[in-house]
Amino acid sequence: MRFAGRRIVVGVTGSIAAYKAPLLVRELVREGADVRVVVSPTATHFVAPGALRTFAPTVLELFPAEFPGTWHIEWARWAEAMLIAPCSAATLGKLAAGIPDTAPMLVACALPATTPLVLAPAMDSEMWEHPATVGAVAQLRRRGVWIVPPAYGELASGSVGVGRLPELESILGTLEAALLLGVQQPLHRWDGLRVLVTAGPTRERLDPVRFLSNFSSGRMGYALAEAARDRGAEVVLVSGPTALPQPPGVEFVRVESAREMAAAVLERADTADVLCMVAAVVDFAPRSSSPTKLHKSGQGTMLLELETTPDILATVAQRRRPGQLLVGFALETDSEWGSAQRKLHEKGCDLVVLNSLRWGAAGFESRFNTIAVLSRQGYVRMFPPRSKRVCAEWILQCVQELRSPDAGSGGQAR
Repeated sequence: MRFAGRRIVVGVTGSIAAYKAPLLVRELVREGADVRVVVSPTATHFVAPGALRTFAPTVLELFPAEFPGTWHIEWARWAEAMLIAPCSAATLGKLAAGIPDTAPMLVACALPATTPLVLAPAMDSEMWEHPATVGAVAQLRRRGVWIVPPAYGELASGSVGVGRLPELESILGTLEAALLLGVQQPLHRWDGLRVLVTAGPTRERLDPVRFLSNFSSGRMGYALAEAARDRGAEVVLVSGPTALPQPPGVEFVRVESAREMAAAVLERADTADVLCMVAAVVDFAPRSSSPTKLHKSGQGTMLLELETTPDILATVAQRRRPGQLLVGFALETDSEWGSAQRKLHEKGCDLVVLNSLRWGAAGFESRFNTIAVLSRQGYVRMFPPRSKRVCAEWILQCVQELRSPDAGSGGQAR
């Protein structure tokens, strides 16, 4: 359980998405967290307090009868992290200005400076894009607050746009990263930095209904894109086919084949400062694709002629300009360390992220991973099993160390 024993205060504020709060609290409790809940008066229009009390102690008022007058100080000191989900536009503004006029605001404004605060905004697009909200978000990020941008989709107003409560896994992944790393430090901000990430598998068509591919879910690449975005970077995510929702706040490019991914990457690589080549690109493609469905023959076998696909990582390495940082990824089944070292040097990477199907909590489809990071400078850092979002933070810390040697990565030398 990734939140086993962790003490978390959940704030629920006045957004129609508050009806999802009991599901969030239930999941935290299911993952082992010790949870307390604070609810604003307007949130009670959208969620029944009894639904929250089913899972955790819940406070609705500034001066609850069942707790002493300084309850908010005790709760703020007790918490290892605070999560406000949904976080309304009004709450964002009040947090930026420091106005403790509701129970969630009272606890948030009493948090020690070392306790991370995670916000998951939900509101209509016009409110999210309003200059006052934009300014409040920027100010809170400068203070080290973790903000999970709202998702794209159908909104309560009937319009379609950015404003939905982020997906549950995005919220929990960010909360896990916040508990591990603490308050975001200005040293680790990537404002103005351009990051290109590839993710997911590619597909190479045999005929109109079949293709060659692999089991990549895209989760690791999407987690890296989200982590870089949350540090303030301008992110381009080039993704093969996945079942994952498009991450908000990034430029999203959907491709299918290795050749399409190569074209999309090379078109954008020159302007990137950091390139993270996470995608599991299929190594071989049919020499030709049938325009019609292939049918069984009476012979019992079929011979497919395959050709190699473009080596995107090697091509980017050959073309990269001075100052660019290149991160390669290696998923292996045997001879892991030798294969990763060869990729590091033969492909010209600055870092290679290694994981093996033989390691625990690693591989395709899983929400978790076990990684090692190898550097051209000669260090190897092995990290324990964690969610892919936490792994993404560790990888970006290693990148940060290359950019600023005084910003330690927190890894364990091997």
